[in-house]
Amino acid sequence: MTRPTRRTDVWWWYWVATFVLIAAALFGWTLGYGLVIVVSALQLGHSFIRNGSIASLPVQIRLVYFAVTLFGLWEGPRFYVYALLLVGTFMVAFLGRCGIALVLKRMPWNRGRELRLD
Repeated sequence: MTRPTRRTDVWWWYWVATFVLIAAALFGWTLGYGLVIVVSALQLGHSFIRNGSIASLPVQIRLVYFAVTLFGLWEGPRFYVYALLLVGTFMVAFLGRCGIALVLKRMPWNRGRELRLD
């Protein structure tokens, strides 16, 4: 798995920005939820343009992540879903591990693909 930990890596900056926005949202900055959704959508679009296919694993990861961020629009489960996203985003940005990638890697359509985040 490729670790997006270099400060010159645009993907690392996406994850760190998302992490900071999620933390701010969980600490009461409600606008943060919307900004997480926007940054996640931008990251999805950038990944799609770079990889050229929705079938690529990096695009699938960002698509699932974006779909989960949409829970920010629903006030009921928002805090709990975003708390889990905070943990997962920390793991991606600072430890180079992605739970979504590990699950998607096991899907039948992804067998034999390289597990990477960029």
